[in-house]
Amino acid sequence: EQAIFLIKEQNFSQAKILAENSSDNFVAAINQSEEFKNKPLTKFIPYITGQINQAEYLLSAAEFLSRAVSQSASFGQDLTSLLEGNKKLAYSQLSLAEKQCLLSRIYQSTPELNGLKANISLALINIDQVEFNGLLFPLKGKVTNLKSQLSFVENLLAKAIPLSEILPALAGYPETAKYLIILQNNDELRPTGGFIGTYGILEINSGDITEFATHDIYHLDMPIKDKLAITPPQPLQKYLNVNRWYMRDANWSPDWPTAAKKIAWFYQTETRLAGQADNKKFTGVIALTPQFIIDLLAITGPINLTGVEYNKDNFQDLLQYKVEKGYLQLGVPSWQRKEVIGDIAKELKIKLFDLPPNRWPEIISTLDSNLTKKNILLYLSNPVEHNLIRQHGWSGEINNSAGDYLMIVDANLAALKTDAVISRSINYKVEQSLNGLFAKLRINYSHQGTFNWKTTRYRSYTRIYVPLGSQLIKAEGFVDNDIAAATELGKTSFAGFFSLEPGKIGSLYLEYKLPEQLNKLSNNKYELYIQRQPGSNVNQLDLDLNFLYRVKSYNPASLSMQKVSPFRVKWEGDLNLDRNFEVRF
Repeated sequence: EQAIFLIKEQNFSQAKILAENSSDNFVAAINQSEEFKNKPLTKFIPYITGQINQAEYLLSAAEFLSRAVSQSASFGQDLTSLLEGNKKLAYSQLSLAEKQCLLSRIYQSTPELNGLKANISLALINIDQVEFNGLLFPLKGKVTNLKSQLSFVENLLAKAIPLSEILPALAGYPETAKYLIILQNNDELRPTGGFIGTYGILEINSGDITEFATHDIYHLDMPIKDKLAITPPQPLQKYLNVNRWYMRDANWSPDWPTAAKKIAWFYQTETRLAGQADNKKFTGVIALTPQFIIDLLAITGPINLTGVEYNKDNFQDLLQYKVEKGYLQLGVPSWQRKEVIGDIAKELKIKLFDLPPNRWPEIISTLDSNLTKKNILLYLSNPVEHNLIRQHGWSGEINNSAGDYLMIVDANLAALKTDAVISRSINYKVEQSLNGLFAKLRINYSHQGTFNWKTTRYRSYTRIYVPLGSQLIKAEGFVDNDIAAATELGKTSFAGFFSLEPGKIGSLYLEYKLPEQLNKLSNNKYELYIQRQPGSNVNQLDLDLNFLYRVKSYNPASLSMQKVSPFRVKWEGDLNLDRNFEVRF
C-alpha cells in the first residue's frame, strides 16, 4: 500500500524498493503457510486447511500486485529520467528531444505493459478465488475496493497496449507523418460517417504539430468543377441530381480503406487541376465525426472564441448554426464561414497539450472509445502499420465474416442535417427450417423533426449488406418498390431509396434466404456479426434466433440475452459499436 502511495507521489525509486521487498515477503509467507498446512496437526482438519487455502489466494494476489507495482515504478523511473526529472510537465512544455525520447519509450513499452497487465490479471484471478468466510471476513470490504481499482487499471492497460504499438508512428516518430484529415458531419449521414464538409492537412514530427490547417471542402471542389469530369455512382446521379463526382461525395463506399483511397485520389487530382499540387504522399487518411471533438471537450472544458463558448453540450449544434446561418448575421463572407472550425481545432490542441500527465489516462480512454465506436477511422499507407490498425478493429473496413453478417448503410441525399432528428431501431430474426436459414429484417425510422433551415423530409439511399449468396425473397418500404441486388466488398447487398416525412414513422422490411453453407452450422455453431455504420444512431437492436437444434450455449451471456426455449435465444441492446454473437449446439 505504501509503494502504491509512493507511485502516486511519483517517488518511483522508493516505490520500487518497497514493492520488491513486499514481493519477497509475500512469497515467504506463502511458503510458510504451505509448511503449516502440511503439519500433521492441521492437514486433517478441513476448516484450518480451507482457511489457509483462502489466505494463500490472497497472498498470491498480493505477490502478483507487488510485481505489478514494481514494474510500474520502473516504468515511471524511466519516464522521469527521459524528462530529466520534470514529472509534472504538460506535453506542450516538453522539448522536441524529450518528445522524441518519450515516443521512443512508448514504442518499446508494449512487452512491459503486457507483463504489467498479466500480473494485474493474475492478482484479480486469485482475489476471485477468495471466499472471505471465517478469519478473512473482516478484509472483504478493503479487498473488494482494491479489486475495483485493479479492474480499472486492467481495463486502462487493455486500451493503452494497442495504442502503444501504433501511437509513435501516428505521432510522426521516427519519421514525420502527414495526414489528410476528413471531418464528417454525421447529422448528414454518409456511408463512412457523414458528409465531408471540411478537410485538413496535418503534419506531425516527433509529436510536434508542424502544420495544421482546415478548409471548406467547396474551396477545393468549386474552382475545378468544370475541369473534372468523373461520373458519380448511379444513386448520386439519380437522387442527388449530380452528373459529376467531387471529393465532397467521395466517401460513397462503406469500406473505409476503399473510401480513403478514393478521397486521397480526389484531393491529389483536384489540387493538381487547381495548380496547387502537393506531391508529398500522405502517411494516411483520418476521418473524424463530431462526437470525438465533443468527448475531447469533456476533458479540456469549454473553448471560448470571440465571446462564444463551445462546450461538450452545444458544440455540434452551435457550430452547425454558425456555419449555416450565423455567419450571415456577423457579416462573414460565405467563402470564410468555416474558418471557425480551424480556430476551434487550434484552441483544442493547445488545451489538450497543456494537460498534466495525470490527465493522460483520460485521453487514452477517449481515444480507445472513439476508435472502437468508429468516430475515428484510420487508413495508413504503410501496409505493416495499416495491418496493425486492422487487427485492432480501427480500420473501418467491411468485416470479412465467415458466418452470418449484417450492415445497414444509410446515405443522406439532399436531406439537409436531418439525421440529427432520425431515430433508428433494428429487428433481426433468423428462422431455421428444413429448407435452410431464413432472415427477416425490419429497420424502423422515426422522424422527430420539422421543416426548417436544418431539417426536412428524410431521403436516404440505403444499402443492406448480408452474406454473399443470400437470396432476396421480399422487400417493402423502398420508394416505388425499387430495390437493386448486387455483389460488393465480398457481400451481397440489397439497396433502394427511402423517404420519410417529418413527424412520421416508417420502416424497411426484407426477407431473404441465407447461403446454404451457413445452414450447415459448421463446428455446431451459428455466428452473427452486426457491423455499425460510423456516425449512425441506432437506439435499439433486437435479435430473435430460432433453430432446429438445441442451444447448448450462447455469447454474450448477458442479462439482455435470454434463452426463450431449448431452440431459441433473444437479445436486445444497442448498436453503438460492432456486435458479435455466437450460438453453440
